[in-house]
Amino acid sequence: MKKRSTFLILFALLYTGGAFAQLADNAGGTLVSLLPDGVTANIETTQKKTKARNLVVAGEKSKGYKAFFAAADAANGEELWITDGTAAGTRLVKDINPGTASSDINWMARFNDKVVFAANDGSGMELWISDGTENGTYLVKQIHEYGDGSNPNAFTQINETQFVFRAKNIDSEEYVSGASGPQYWLWISDGTEEGTQLLYECDTRWTGQDHDTYHYHWMRVGRKVFFKADVKDGITKGEELWVTDGTTAGTRMVKDINYEPKNAETPDDGYTLNSAIDQMVNFYNEKLFFKAWTPAAGNEPWASDGTETGTYMIADTDPTINDAGIGNGGNMTEVAQFPYNGKVYGRGWNTENNTIQLGTTDLTPGNFTVLAVNKNPLSAGTGDKINGWPDPGVEFDGVYLFCGQSGTLAGAEGNYGGELHYTDGTNVYLQSDFEPGAEGSTAHNWVKELTVVSGSAYWWSDADAATGHRQKLLRLDSKEVSPVLVTNFDPTEDKIHTLRNLGGNLLFARGTNDEGAFGLYCYSYRKAGYDPEKDADELDIEYRTRDEIGAGIESVPASAKFTVFPNPATDKFSFNVEEKVIGVKIFDLTGRLVKAESQPASNSVNVASLQKGIYQVLITGAKNTYKSSLIIK
Repeated sequence: MKKRSTFLILFALLYTGGAFAQLADNAGGTLVSLLPDGVTANIETTQKKTKARNLVVAGEKSKGYKAFFAAADAANGEELWITDGTAAGTRLVKDINPGTASSDINWMARFNDKVVFAANDGSGMELWISDGTENGTYLVKQIHEYGDGSNPNAFTQINETQFVFRAKNIDSEEYVSGASGPQYWLWISDGTEEGTQLLYECDTRWTGQDHDTYHYHWMRVGRKVFFKADVKDGITKGEELWVTDGTTAGTRMVKDINYEPKNAETPDDGYTLNSAIDQMVNFYNEKLFFKAWTPAAGNEPWASDGTETGTYMIADTDPTINDAGIGNGGNMTEVAQFPYNGKVYGRGWNTENNTIQLGTTDLTPGNFTVLAVNKNPLSAGTGDKINGWPDPGVEFDGVYLFCGQSGTLAGAEGNYGGELHYTDGTNVYLQSDFEPGAEGSTAHNWVKELTVVSGSAYWWSDADAATGHRQKLLRLDSKEVSPVLVTNFDPTEDKIHTLRNLGGNLLFARGTNDEGAFGLYCYSYRKAGYDPEKDADELDIEYRTRDEIGAGIESVPASAKFTVFPNPATDKFSFNVEEKVIGVKIFDLTGRLVKAESQPASNSVNVASLQKGIYQVLITGAKNTYKSSLIIK
């Protein structure tokens, strides 16, 4: 019966246009090619969650999920496309730049069930938004009135109704960034022209210091966004850690981390070099984990709650200094995107034998431990022979699953090269020797883009081409079983990349544009014993802390967000929050509090005393906080 079922699945794929060789014989599930004939997707092959040409999933549990990407055909050029994971549901959204010209869509990011992105309709690169329909895809605001546009990027959702980003305008072009060229200042938007405003004049920074990991360059923690910037004059602080709560008053440099006074007599005269902020992780909406550099310690793990006093180096993991008196720094890179069991995991420095192993911290001062992935003694040699080289992992089947290097010593016990490992936080275990060979051989299964979908873990393997597994899709259903080969497009390599969770199904791209064979696929599979509760994917945006979740405070989905009406208002406005309201605060666009009212009667607020203009309304309920823009005319 099992063989017959597998045959029927593969026959159905062949009949519907799927090639027989696309799905490996023991993969199970169904694989669908999504792009119509003559359509080529443009998705970068880099292993990043943020990239200029991206594949972005948006949506809500109550509405379902969809993925946006850029693709080209002969009639429309390269434009915005969408898919629901079926061939019939994969289509062009809108020809933004009419005709065969491209709209150059880039830096797309999720905004609830929509996406925001930069695009050029022929009048310059500006801010756009889309809900996946042609009418719901539109230019939000022409920020720069001349030239090639404002070139917005770094789109990062800050709360239920707004996102922040960086863009240039006429005024910012008068200032030069430390990386040369005009400065990009901080903006905020709710997706409407009226609600898109300049938030703060600072020299924001975007790409750089990313070490080829999954990491976002900016990071939301709760309802604050941490980002990298310099002050507007560009000479007094250097690139440092900044934070914003969405108001001008709440936007500031957190701490001048890389500051060393030149002498005690002039403490304000100091070094202003960058602190090399990197590896940002949202630690349960409580704090930011990141990596930073100081002359005294070098690169080390740091944490911040958004205040200067609450921003600190977690540990000096390598207290040695070089000949110039500068700290060598143990560094902490290749950090996982999400914490596991109360700790952040990444590459850390083992001071006992000066090797790179699996480092972990709960962010409390002084808390840093190292777990050995490669257990060879220091006398074994250098490089792969002694270092663990752990890559970013994921929580899976109750453990932290990651790829690490157990050693390449010929004939040595436990030396399997790069393979899947896991840890329970105490010990490190080899998950499997998927690319077997003589112990110490260079055979390896170097795992890339670990992604958990419906209780199974997926990745593409950076194995040697000779093994037949290079850049092919693999799957793991539990930590106790062996990985399974899913795809088999080509005898040598499948060139798979950009793995995304599309509401419980796996979405991925294949190929490169220069070969003219760029495909997009959806793989649907549920493992034996799949538990719809235990194995369900949490894809909605979370703003609650661990304490708030434990206290039973409910999260408000974007589809249930409140509305302010009438908007524009004249003498008063009302709102539809369905819980007890503790208070209402109204801020102008400078972040100044202009009105506050406790427990307003009938969910209505009088604003007759306020001047005409655009305001931000903050409503604090018994369980949740709500924000919205308000226009008074």
